[in-house]
Amino acid sequence: MRSKISMLGLILIASTTGCESTRWNWLKKDSNIDIAKPGPSNTSGLVAYLNDNAHRVKTMQIEDMSIDLTSGTQSFGLTGRIFAERPRSFRMMVYAVGKTEVDIGSNANEFWFWAAKNPDPYQYFCSYKDLSDGRIRMMPLPIQPEWVMETLGIGSYGPADKFQLEADPDPKLLRLVEKTKSPRGDPVRKVIVMNRKEVRAPQPQVTAFLLLDDRSGQEICSAQILSTRQDGATGAILPYKMEIRVPAQKMKLTLKLDGSTTNRQLAGTPFSRPQMTGVEAFNLATGRTESPGTQRVGAP
Repeated sequence: MRSKISMLGLILIASTTGCESTRWNWLKKDSNIDIAKPGPSNTSGLVAYLNDNAHRVKTMQIEDMSIDLTSGTQSFGLTGRIFAERPRSFRMMVYAVGKTEVDIGSNANEFWFWAAKNPDPYQYFCSYKDLSDGRIRMMPLPIQPEWVMETLGIGSYGPADKFQLEADPDPKLLRLVEKTKSPRGDPVRKVIVMNRKEVRAPQPQVTAFLLLDDRSGQEICSAQILSTRQDGATGAILPYKMEIRVPAQKMKLTLKLDGSTTNRQLAGTPFSRPQMTGVEAFNLATGRTESPGTQRVGAP
């Protein structure tokens, strides 16, 4: 369950929002945020922008996701689908030559992930209660499930007081920094990199999501936002193209999200953990496998 499932799971860390002028009106047009005076109004305005954009979208469905994966000297082409519903329900399936290669999901009760080429042939899962109680014994993915919704641009970003406003090495950018912990309890920093001035789609207002080791400052992974689009139904600025980098594994994934619809009722039960024939379910909290009959399948 090492590199392959970690890489494929990190596909989830891959998107964010943009901006339109009516949502940037707390900042005077053509002015810069003064990092030397990072007052609460600046931080509150930035977080309010993120939350306003996210709250426009309740559900999201992406039917045509293309993935160009580079790992070392090898390159692969994959396709996929994404379903998401606020606050924490999502499902992503990745395909190669018509076969399912990855199935990752979350609902109100639990999250799970499975990869066909993973050396350990399990469907890993954990309840949110066990996660919040700190009972996870192992965690192949270096991300918390709720981060997925944030990086899809439809998470809950507030309150503003959990962020610190910092300068970026690029003077045209700024950073919102949140200190938190990984699922294994390691201190990490979640960084949202934003343009200081207003830009419009397809240019991204938010240019990157970074996950950094808080002790060393080393990058665990990042999602570089290359372009966005404005959703016609909601006015939300949503991701269109992005690049995921995983330095430790020398991997890069370029994602393009086509066939996107918002705020439509999602058919079926995409947020139920599937019972997979011939695949054991592995509970990350107990460190044991469970028979199909004991699987807890939840739905939002």
